[in-house]
Amino acid sequence: MSDAVLETKNLNKNFGALAVAQDINFSLNPGARHAIIGPNGAGKTTLVNLLTGVLRPSAGAIFLSGEDITTMSENERVKHGIARTFQINTLFMGLTVIDNLYLAIAERFGGATEMFRPAGHHIKVQEQALHILTTLKLEENSLTVVRELSYGRQRLVELAIALALDPKVLLLDEPAAGVPSTESHIILDAVDNLPEDIAILIIEHDMDVVFRFAKRISVLVRGSIMAEGEPEEIATNPEVQAVYLGEADHV
Repeated sequence: MSDAVLETKNLNKNFGALAVAQDINFSLNPGARHAIIGPNGAGKTTLVNLLTGVLRPSAGAIFLSGEDITTMSENERVKHGIARTFQINTLFMGLTVIDNLYLAIAERFGGATEMFRPAGHHIKVQEQALHILTTLKLEENSLTVVRELSYGRQRLVELAIALALDPKVLLLDEPAAGVPSTESHIILDAVDNLPEDIAILIIEHDMDVVFRFAKRISVLVRGSIMAEGEPEEIATNPEVQAVYLGEADHV
């Protein structure tokens, strides 16, 4: 069995006669910093939805730390260690930042039915929440109601909630999308400083972000992986260069 923390084997997804994922063989090692790029319609979001359990594959299998999770639900995969950010609305806008974290951590411990006030009195919950706030440099916003935060900092809270789920694998779908350029650096700095033991897969159009973040890149085209390698390999790959890197609106 592979040492990969996340792996797909011959993964396929069809919508009727339309094939949106075709024989995808992909692996993510522990602590990886991996990016997937490709044009609109390449199947990037479909792949993320397959990995997280939003969609079921038409054929093939998905493994997490060697365990077959192909038929697991989205919630089961979260409990087994897959977290996804920025495409799900998990924020309670009327609660403070730290209360949002208390709820997320208490849910993992099975105590979310007590809601945030009792959860906040549990020492373990408090310690983990404060550790995450420190990691993402959100301490000064801990008592701020989420709706009062800038959009960029709301994105950081989403990331904090994902970390509260204690993931083995973290999927980031265009983490800086929609964030004003004056704030985008706080997202990128936070991603750079995420715990090294978490395997991170980022879906991104901005090549500056990709080459800043990724140690390995996969290029997805029409539902298939066209190329994969280290950033230098992808940047100098003639086919990738001709089709994508030279056409900003296709990346």
